[in-house]
Amino acid sequence: MYNNDNRYHDERVNHTPIRRNRSMPSDQSAEQTLDFSLAETYFHISPRGSDNPLFETPAVSLLQPQTMDSLLSLGRDMLRGLDLTISGSFLGLAFFGLPAAVLSFMYQYDGVLDLSLDNLTAQVESHGDHPHLVLKINEVRLKQLPETGRNEAMARELAELFRHSVTPVIELACARIGCKPDLVWNQFGSRMISVNEFILQRAASEAMKDKYRQHYELLVSLAPEEFNHRKNPYVHKPRYIESAYDPQKQVLVRSSCCMWYRKENGVKCYTCPILKDTQREQMKLELREQRAKASS
Repeated sequence: MYNNDNRYHDERVNHTPIRRNRSMPSDQSAEQTLDFSLAETYFHISPRGSDNPLFETPAVSLLQPQTMDSLLSLGRDMLRGLDLTISGSFLGLAFFGLPAAVLSFMYQYDGVLDLSLDNLTAQVESHGDHPHLVLKINEVRLKQLPETGRNEAMARELAELFRHSVTPVIELACARIGCKPDLVWNQFGSRMISVNEFILQRAASEAMKDKYRQHYELLVSLAPEEFNHRKNPYVHKPRYIESAYDPQKQVLVRSSCCMWYRKENGVKCYTCPILKDTQREQMKLELREQRAKASS
């Protein structure tokens, strides 16, 4: 579960800077040394977890159909969904955060953060009109990458994360809903491009930017078999359009619909790829008119 109003999400960016890379911590001091602000704020992944969860279960239990059904139904009800597609979509995007977080820690700390299902607790918390799916890290463990064969080691770690944690959850969720996993996978391309832009804008140096780009290329180069899908979902050609708020800015069109409109009084996002050009133009005019009235 994600942002409470995806219609505007793409243009409301928090500009909190990413902290500088720190020295590699030992396992004993990892939680105190690592900076989880990015993972906690944007992916809802941290050792702290939720203060008041409405639902809580070991993440590995999400591979059980009954537990998955309970989570999907709760998500639909909290999102006021018309069916389970919206909760499946947003559950999938919560698990998008696992490889994104692992990649960011590789980039900052030269280590692999253990975000396997066995080391996570899935929690649902309420934020008024929308829920978040929080993934609480049970024990902070960061495995140092080798000096030699580093790229191969990172690729193996990413492949294992998908094979054992991300792909099985996405496939079961979509199977219980009765839809293809494309519902989730097709959203990963543009979502990761947005993460890339966020991180690169805040990188401490050109060298760190190059380092992150190299790590990202490993993600893009993973074989489709790791996703049990016809293609690697991170391979995506971005498309940009004029911002609804500022004609001098461009915003990224989503690679697939997030299903936000499949809820009571739901609407398609301004950056939704299935939104017709005429609808998008009308939405842009309305949003600019609202802003003008608010500032007058």
